[in-house]
Amino acid sequence: MTGLAGAEEVVDGCGRDRSVPDVVANGRLLFLLCRATQGDVAAARVAVARVVPALVMKTAAHCRSADRGFDTVFDELLASAWIVVTTYPVERRPEKTWINIVLDTERAVFGRQRIVDRLTTLVPPPLLAEHLTIRRAASAPYDDRVGDPLLELVDLLATGRRLGLSGAALRVLVEFGIDGLSAQQVATRDGVTDRAVRMRRQRAVTELATLLGLRDSTGSTSPRAAGAGAKTCPHHRPGSRQARPDRRAA
Repeated sequence: MTGLAGAEEVVDGCGRDRSVPDVVANGRLLFLLCRATQGDVAAARVAVARVVPALVMKTAAHCRSADRGFDTVFDELLASAWIVVTTYPVERRPEKTWINIVLDTERAVFGRQRIVDRLTTLVPPPLLAEHLTIRRAASAPYDDRVGDPLLELVDLLATGRRLGLSGAALRVLVEFGIDGLSAQQVATRDGVTDRAVRMRRQRAVTELATLLGLRDSTGSTSPRAAGAGAKTCPHHRPGSRQARPDRRAA
């Protein structure tokens, strides 16, 4: 810590200042972690301050997905970060210390996230409306242009609603198809299992497909959806032999 005066300079020297080499920053933070695990409160505070910017970003992400207040989530992460810093396994994990602190803190509060949640990007309703307006205006003069999948989905849902699609089914399809929610997120919000959410989604898809004529009431593919390309003879039984024009068996 030679040449660093004050807590802010120490935090910058531990990597908050991107101009500091990673090896130097990691060595300084590792030194603080050693002191923190030995009961040095000041060292623990500086180490926690190093990861605060990352915790703010994690808080914002979890607020959007979990529909929780920013202050509540940030307080939980900050308290967990203090525990992670003061109990950090210095000898076992001496490399990449700051990202280890961030990830350990997040897992301590929210557990390990599924990859589908990490890859899901929620679209805010105003942005969605703007997107649809732009796409409609752009595709209006060209009827033969390949449609936007999101726009086609909205049109299908609107058609299904006019044909009698229930509000519950519409809400489920919007949450999965437009809002981008995962089954785990919906299950956590509603207090049910992932399987129950998947069954709810399947019922909604079946209801929409039935109204659009893609399936019959039993859930089977309708002849219209299948193309009905193969014409069948109503009087022909499978396995029977048809008579030829000369009245001999075929």
